[in-house]
Amino acid sequence: MAEQSGGAPVRGLVVGVAFLGGTALLGALLAPLWWWLAPRPEVVVLPDGGVFTGASEEVFAGEGYFVVITALAGLVTGYAAYMVQFSLARRRFQDLRMVGLVASTLGAAAASLLVWRIGVALDAPAREAVLATDPGGTVVAALQLQAVAFLVVWPFVHVLQYGLLDAFSLMRGDQPGVPEPVRDRIPAEGVVPLTGDPRQGGAGTAGLG
Repeated sequence: MAEQSGGAPVRGLVVGVAFLGGTALLGALLAPLWWWLAPRPEVVVLPDGGVFTGASEEVFAGEGYFVVITALAGLVTGYAAYMVQFSLARRRFQDLRMVGLVASTLGAAAASLLVWRIGVALDAPAREAVLATDPGGTVVAALQLQAVAFLVVWPFVHVLQYGLLDAFSLMRGDQPGVPEPVRDRIPAEGVVPLTGDPRQGGAGTAGLG
């Protein structure tokens, strides 16, 4: 039988911090993967120090890899966060769904930022090479994420996965830590409930309809 937790607020805080930190740490670990997989296009250095990227597939491939990596990470973290809180809630009777959702979603947002910033920072030598190239020269572009809207992919997929698992759990009726609804007891058909003292005649006698 599940054990009722006496330190529920403290336990919820510890779980939330662990979820946030663990999810964010995964972003730091995936940043080198994006940096390593993403292709870089060749660009022409302009006189003002900028670059002309053109419209080749490699220009958008780096952002495509970012979307794929963070979307897959969102599926994994959404599943992992829900199953971990599910196991913890069964161990001690405490509803941790909201704590797990909020903390892990904030962690997913931080993780997405870390993938972006660390990945771009790892490509600093390529950025220096662009600055050192004379105007008109061709050089391999540095990694960048122009469409910063892609930063929401990880937390969005994470919340979607988490919500789907909770919906399945709700349909099965096996949400740990959630008290079962109190059901009204309906008298059997044809039976009149006792309303008086059964030792007295008439008023306290149950009759058949």
